[in-house]
Amino acid sequence: MKMMASAETLSKEIENSTEPTWQKTKSGMTQAAILDAALNCFYKFGYANTTTENIANAAGVSRGAMLHHFPTRFDLIKAAVERLNQRRLDTYAREEAKVQQGAEHTRIEEGIDTYWRQLNTPDFVVFHELKVAARTDPELAKILIPALIKFKQNHLEASRKVFPDLALSEAWERTNHLSGFLMEAMATEKMIDGPEVPVEQMLAWLKRELRRSYQDVLNTVKRPDAAIEE
Repeated sequence: MKMMASAETLSKEIENSTEPTWQKTKSGMTQAAILDAALNCFYKFGYANTTTENIANAAGVSRGAMLHHFPTRFDLIKAAVERLNQRRLDTYAREEAKVQQGAEHTRIEEGIDTYWRQLNTPDFVVFHELKVAARTDPELAKILIPALIKFKQNHLEASRKVFPDLALSEAWERTNHLSGFLMEAMATEKMIDGPEVPVEQMLAWLKRELRRSYQDVLNTVKRPDAAIEE
């Protein structure tokens, strides 16, 4: 009897050890689908016009299933903001590292062009949409402000890893602000069909300014991965 009991116990333990793993995987996939649907709806309808019904329909789940994963709107928006920020950080690190691979010194022009392309995507539109909406939505502001602080910290850290030679420059902090504010402002201006934005002119100026600002390190400090072949 003891042996039978042990066998039954072992069988249950095996069953319990595999089932939660699959359930967690399935649950994670459903959550990801809901969050991606939320971000897509923010882009398509705007934050203020997006309803939980819109999101559930876009995700292909029932409203009850969505509430199971995100019981409140606050929970859903908070998770969506975190997913958006992480997605932008991952894209930034991956794409910038790709164009710098094997470079002896940072390729400033290519780095600027790469980031500019990232700012002309639905992810940045949604990012801007949320910032504007947070001005008059206290609940969203409660989510977004700490998320923005964390995002900026992580973005700066990612930049130090991608541009290790430039990070040693005295101009590092100033040029990060300059590049970010200038390009994000232009990308924001292009979101509607308003006055023409002199993108090529301003990006050309920015590239020259960064090359001038980084003269203390640009041609004297080698990147750690300079020996890596592309």
